[in-house]
Parts: sequence; structure tokens; C-alpha cells
Amino acid sequence: MNKKVKIGILGCADIASKYAIKAFQAIDNAEIISIASRDPDKAQEWAGRFGIQAEASYDSLLENKNIDAVYIPLPVGLHKGWVLKAAAAGKHIICEKSLAGDFESVKKMIEACRLAGVVIYENFVTDFHPQHQEVLSLMENGYIGDPLVFRGFFGFPPLKKDNIRYDRELGGGCLNDVAAHIVFMARKIFKKEPVSVACNLINNEKLGVDVQGTAILEFPGGQQALVGFSFCSAYQNNYSVWGSQAVINVKQAYSIGPEMKPVLELVRTENYREISKQIDVAPANQFEIIFHDFCDTILHQKSHASKINKMYSRILAQGRVLEAMRLSSHENRVVKIGEVV
Repeated sequence: MNKKVKIGILGCADIASKYAIKAFQAIDNAEIISIASRDPDKAQEWAGRFGIQAEASYDSLLENKNIDAVYIPLPVGLHKGWVLKAAAAGKHIICEKSLAGDFESVKKMIEACRLAGVVIYENFVTDFHPQHQEVLSLMENGYIGDPLVFRGFFGFPPLKKDNIRYDRELGGGCLNDVAAHIVFMARKIFKKEPVSVACNLINNEKLGVDVQGTAILEFPGGQQALVGFSFCSAYQNNYSVWGSQAVINVKQAYSIGPEMKPVLELVRTENYREISKQIDVAPANQFEIIFHDFCDTILHQKSHASKINKMYSRILAQGRVLEAMRLSSHENRVVKIGEVV
């Protein structure tokens, strides 16, 4: 393979125009070849804007032998079909989260990529922002003592009625969209998988999707994650790690622009008085970082086999937890993660 991975963009989504295309064009191991849309005129307009080629359709993009990998920013409900087609066409894949709306689909997608010998990434860009590594470093160096509770909130005010997040057929709902970020981060920070979940999803009957929810994730050793997520709330985008000696607050956690300078807060208590210390973290383009890692993995696929297998295990674990949350809410009970197979 060439020293650059040749990329096709499967869909004209807002996230592609705002972040993804520019990020691919900024890194040294990728080259965007073309973009496809359900509307060929839109593909032509975007191609002209970004200096790339336009494809006649999604299928013609996958048939393009000059493309090594595809970025899929489509709605969740469309991921499975196009991931399976991309894998069958021998294209590597980086797909927006959540990978699918049910665990069975996640399993089929991973298995299809394994059999086809292609790499698939679930695009959790937050995994690569350096502020979270700083949090882990503080924890590893004993600044908060024993980590006890992760608390995360992500949500925003109501969206326009035609927003795809409200479309049941397209995999809408706040669990797939915003809760997924918090669940991912709790697993990253605790460096382990939960053993059970209790979740309550509040559905909008007219829309047919969940618009609000809360959950408790129980981890081994008595650690817990308390999470809240919403499409109908004041804006929240944060998490905290509460330890036996101090607390770390991450004020801008999941959605963070490349120019934004994150500030972490380390809070400890002396004689019942809070003492707060701010820790500055350099800005970073988390899209550029994960895309570079994705392309590097493709270019060195054979030597990265262990890394890829571990990543697939983490993708499956994420899908399993989200499925347990759906089941918990539907059956109004605590669900053991091991029930989801």
C-alpha cells in the first residue's frame, strides 16, 4: 500500500464538513479521493468546496479501486448496511459512533471486517484527546487516592423537529448519540468493564425515540459510574472522577473544538474547605489524532494485529453495555452485563 491511505467519504453529514474532511486533509498519511451523497448535486458541490472528486452514488464510491478506506458519518440506523458493503468491497472503515443500534448488529459488523481482513474503527474521537490522558496520569500518580465514582453528563436543549437524532428509523435517540460518549469515557477512566447496569430511558411517544435518560454502571471493586444524558436539557458536556482524597473535574469533555484549551480542575478538601487547582491542557484536534492513528494502523496492519484485536474487543464491550442499558430500561431491572451475549 502507498504511504498514504486513500479515503472516500460516504455521506455529506455536518460532522464531515465541520471537522472530518479538514482533519483528513491535514494529516500526512491520508489523502481524500472522493465523496458520495444520496444527492449527486450535493456531492458535486462539496467536491468543489473541498477540492476532491464526486462519486455518482455510495455504491460507485465503494467500487472505486483507487480508494483504500471509507469514512462513514451516516446516521446510526444506516451504519450496518454500509459497513457490511464496505467490508465486502475490501475497504477499511472508520464509522461514526454508535456503531449500531443493537449488539447483534455490532457483532455482525466486527465479524464481517475480520473475515474480509479490513480494519474498522468506531470514531470515538474523545479517546484520543490528551486531556483524558492527563486525567489518567493524575489518577495513576495518586492525586485523588482510590477512584470511587465517575459522574458524567452530556446533553443539550431540544433540536429542530427534523433532526435525524429524532428519527427512529435512522437509529435516533439519546442513548445511541450522547450516552454512548459517557459510557465510553467511564470505561476508559476505570480501565475495566462494568458488571451490571440499571438504566431508565424516557421516550418521546410522538417521536418514538428516547430523549432523556440516567444510568448507574457497577464496576468491579465497588466502583460506580453515574450518568445522565438528554436531548431536552440545559447544555452539559462534562465528567468528574471522585476519589478517596480528591476530585478531578473535566468541564468540556466530549465535544471540544480543536482550538479550545481545556482546563481540568483538581479539588481536595482540608478541614472541610475546598482547595482547587487548575491544570491547563494544550488544545488538540482529536479528529486529526484518531484519523492519523486509523491510517497508521492500516499501513502497518500486519504488525498491529494485536492492537486491532484488542480494539475489536473494546468495540464489542461498548456495544454490550449499551444493549444492557436498553434491556434494563425496557424490563425495568438491573441487568448483568454477562446476560448480553
